[in-house]
Amino acid sequence: MKSTEHPSSARSGQPGDDRLALRERLYRDYASHHAGRDHAESVGLVYRCQVRPALPPIPAGPIIDIGCGQGELVRLMLADGYDAEGIDVSPEQVAIARAGGVRRVREADYREVLLARPGHYAAITATDLLEHLSKPEVLDTFDAVVAGLAPRGAFIARVPNAASPLSGHIRYGDFTHETSFTAGSVRQLAAAAGFSSVAVLPCNPLPHGVLSAARLAVWATVSGCYRLALAAETGTFHGHVVTQNLMFVARKQG
Repeated sequence: MKSTEHPSSARSGQPGDDRLALRERLYRDYASHHAGRDHAESVGLVYRCQVRPALPPIPAGPIIDIGCGQGELVRLMLADGYDAEGIDVSPEQVAIARAGGVRRVREADYREVLLARPGHYAAITATDLLEHLSKPEVLDTFDAVVAGLAPRGAFIARVPNAASPLSGHIRYGDFTHETSFTAGSVRQLAAAAGFSSVAVLPCNPLPHGVLSAARLAVWATVSGCYRLALAAETGTFHGHVVTQNLMFVARKQG
């Protein structure tokens, strides 16, 4: 959907830090060399079917999309009447967003913003962001999100699912990816950061026509076989998420 955001610790490494050098080189022209331009239709489907149902009712408090990329999610939230903004460290991505008319997108470090505004946001979204971070950076991000959320606020994110039989397609499809997740590891992170609850959901194909409806029907059969195989091996018959991506909604205690 978009490019990534990396926290200040990734930009303040020691001289010769290989990770710093890799990120600076690959993120500099991320849209031009890898991500391309966002497709408004596909972003709109994800928003309406996966993100929008988890957002608080309108009117709500401020919402921020961290690692917002080209700002399409921010555009959709603004159009729905939310007080939304986006933040990204990629100058190219921010420039694309603003050229497309999304003015409430800026270049900055999201951790600094969240920690400077404790209890400020009704919801924080992060689609296709956390996989670009190292494990310590992911936990730091969860901590910063908890700090920035208002009581009962929601952290809504999409990440690659390591439990998918096809997980390598996303995990290794972008050389900047460092981490994959499972339903279990998401719950582990949420608990460590102090969230009171977390729901984990599959990212199934989204029907919007005859062809996509047929894809969903095929996927229902295939994914059922995957879940049956996992149940046979583990003895657990519920809770298996096998889509290449998963969504989670973690809520801060009231």
